[in-house]
Amino acid sequence: MTAPDRNAFYELDILRSVEQDCRLTNRTAARKLGVSLKLAHQLLARMVAKGLLHVRVVNTRRWDYFLTPQGLAEKTRLTLEFLEFSMRFYREARRRSSELCRGLRRRGVRTVAFLGAGDLAEIAYLGVREWDLVLSGVYEDGTRRPAFMDVPVAPVQALGDTRADAVVVCSYDARAPMREGFLPPGATRQPRMYWVFGPGPSGAATGAQGDERA
Repeated sequence: MTAPDRNAFYELDILRSVEQDCRLTNRTAARKLGVSLKLAHQLLARMVAKGLLHVRVVNTRRWDYFLTPQGLAEKTRLTLEFLEFSMRFYREARRRSSELCRGLRRRGVRTVAFLGAGDLAEIAYLGVREWDLVLSGVYEDGTRRPAFMDVPVAPVQALGDTRADAVVVCSYDARAPMREGFLPPGATRQPRMYWVFGPGPSGAATGAQGDERA
């Protein structure tokens, strides 16, 4: 399953921003996208050249951007493309997280911790319940939720103190959600870490035989 490329993600963000407010500077675009000023300038210039945006120079410090009919059509197309990918992503995440939990169970794991408390964690939790594992800890920075499935959410820095048998990484890069080995800021790689999208423990691969519930 291939995700839309990173430039498409950037372009959709810019088209959405311009639709809400025509006053968009390179600096504002860079901050919204989390990219350099140079890349933000290149993206805006390319979108103007492609006919997706029309620019009106108000003065040297203010350039207003407007969606062209082509830009509006592209925004609709990209929105549908990302929506379709999201549906496929969640189906694949459900399948792989179930296989991962099955493989962990076969290796004798009984308790797991989650690194991340977002939508992928909610999907992975279904696998935890399915394979009779116990979620003993959840770690995420910047979340407003005090608990996840009745388990208190702790800072990422506290992950090293977890006593869980395995850590399931439930954080992902929104611009490349199936990239293997992703870790959120502040997290340190550990031998007991496993990724939903990545090599799983022995027995987690598709085709493992038998129901190994104890």
